Amino acid sequence: MPRDLRDTTLADFFYVWLKKTQAHRRPEWFSTFLCDNDQEAVVNVSRHMDGDKKPKLAKEEGRAFYTRMMTESFLEASRVLRNDGVLTVMFTHKKQEAWGALFDSLIKAGFMVTATWPIKTEGWHSLHQMDKNAAQSTVFLVARKRGQGAGRGFYDAAMRRQIETAAREAAERLDQSGLNAVDQLVGSFGPAMEVFSRFDSVVTDTGESVDVSAALEIASDAVMAWRIEKLAHAGLEGVEPEGRFALLFWDVLKAEEVRFNEVKLLGHAVGMDVDRLVAAGLVTKTGDKVKVLSAALRRRAEALTQEQVQTLFGFEIVEGKKGRKKADALKVHPNDPMFRTALDACHAAAIAYAEAGGGNSGIGVVRAMSRRLGWSRDGAVARLMEALVVATPLALQHSAKKGDAADKFPEFRAWREILKEVFSIEPPEWKPPKIEIGNLFSQVVGEAEDELEIEIEEEESEDEE
Repeated sequence: MPRDLRDTTLADFFYVWLKKTQAHRRPEWFSTFLCDNDQEAVVNVSRHMDGDKKPKLAKEEGRAFYTRMMTESFLEASRVLRNDGVLTVMFTHKKQEAWGALFDSLIKAGFMVTATWPIKTEGWHSLHQMDKNAAQSTVFLVARKRGQGAGRGFYDAAMRRQIETAAREAAERLDQSGLNAVDQLVGSFGPAMEVFSRFDSVVTDTGESVDVSAALEIASDAVMAWRIEKLAHAGLEGVEPEGRFALLFWDVLKAEEVRFNEVKLLGHAVGMDVDRLVAAGLVTKTGDKVKVLSAALRRRAEALTQEQVQTLFGFEIVEGKKGRKKADALKVHPNDPMFRTALDACHAAAIAYAEAGGGNSGIGVVRAMSRRLGWSRDGAVARLMEALVVATPLALQHSAKKGDAADKFPEFRAWREILKEVFSIEPPEWKPPKIEIGNLFSQVVGEAEDELEIEIEEEESEDEE
């Protein structure tokens, strides 16, 4: 009996196409209406949910199934491939775990990565890609059989430097080619594996096996460090991990709400896990979604006075008022006597600017605030603010109507004015977006397709192809 067409996958598309052209050669391969999806190499948690099994265990079994199927496929490819042959693999995914599973399978099957070619497969004007932090490229991995007796590689300082260099150089090359930040990140994984996959196994100096994920983390951290350097021309000396995270978040993800794994990746690069970011009052987490908080949402009702309490982040100045919650210490108010981080100071300045009505009045209030707190043109607050303005997503640069993305995060426009008028730093030029009358129909269709994209992305989060 045919499967419900709503359960079709990408593999079914190729199956139907091949069935029309090759079924006469191998009829036994094409005896079913659509694919036998039970043997499809994907992570599908629902397949492993038997009885009272916990979702976490089902997910682990799903990932193990995926890795096993991929390894068996690559082992068969190795068997039929000539010793001097080349294996080319197309892969597109934003999750680092998915890349780790792919590379692990390739290495176990006896392959080493010898070249990586990200190719832009989603056009700039693709309706479901516009204004999203999606990967616009498909990565073509070139792999060859690893020679007999490749031996063990040692995960020492030299190998780590090689991985960092390969990843950084790849990101720079892809940036010059016009690929977006997500493509630059995933495009660096292949070059990192060119270093790691030369050996049958990689171990520490004490003989402990090193997983592929360790190399990918080094690669991603190197790319993130490079992006920070690129955005902060004057450096970020004195800027805490919270500020570096916020900079990477807006530079790479460019969205108010994103998935947990994406935030986890950026948090790791600055030394903060997601729970710590939640505790710091920078983001909220609901299920698999993480939402970044605007300056307005971080505002405390009252200013603090000079009393200290112990919090997760050490001693914080709080008001000696009965009933005061410790979490309030990690919020901000324009009249606070001091700020824990440069990011807190940036948020407080934007709040002060907005509450004074912006313009000359807002600048006057922030200028007085700067004198009171001793902010300087070369200080951490000004340097972080400048980098954030450079990283401002296009959707936050100009507000067209109340409630749009830019209206939710007015701090970026406030920071741009403060940079010039308070710190005498010339901000980057923001060109108003061009709206062509002939594209109005495409915009309407794009909005409808964006709603559909939510469902598609949810399915992709379960199925790693």
